[in-house]
Amino acid sequence: MNKDMGRNKSNNAFHSIDTVFVLILFAVFVIMALFISASGALAYKNSALQMEERFDRQTCISYITAKIRSNNENEKISVVDFNGSKALCITDRYEQAVYKTYIYQYEGMIRELFFNPEAVPNPNIGSPLTKASGIDFLKESDNLYKISLTDANSKTTDFYVNTL
Repeated sequence: MNKDMGRNKSNNAFHSIDTVFVLILFAVFVIMALFISASGALAYKNSALQMEERFDRQTCISYITAKIRSNNENEKISVVDFNGSKALCITDRYEQAVYKTYIYQYEGMIRELFFNPEAVPNPNIGSPLTKASGIDFLKESDNLYKISLTDANSKTTDFYVNTL
């Protein structure tokens, strides 16, 4: 009888080791699953931020390019000083009156302001287009503009627009 009792004790010890091994294996599996999930979430977050930056930059570039090309008549487009920085100015006539559109950077946003030149333009009331920390316009020649766009993360992109 004593031999059987000894076997039961050793069997119980083996069962305890088996249980502990399974629990440790399960804990390692859970920790690895959490690590992989956290890594995936971080990769997704970084990817989403990059996509948003590209979207903001590309939207602004496309918008300004379209504005310049759709108003490519002589003397309609100019670069002016507005609120201490350069702005793209588009002059147009609507019902016998002259109106201006300014595209400029103010308080971390590229903005567009459409106004009657008799009014005093206020940079605060321009419609926000996209986030950016700066924009610079330079007329390279009669029909070529260089635009330097600095996004919210201080990455500068230079692009050229030909008025055709």
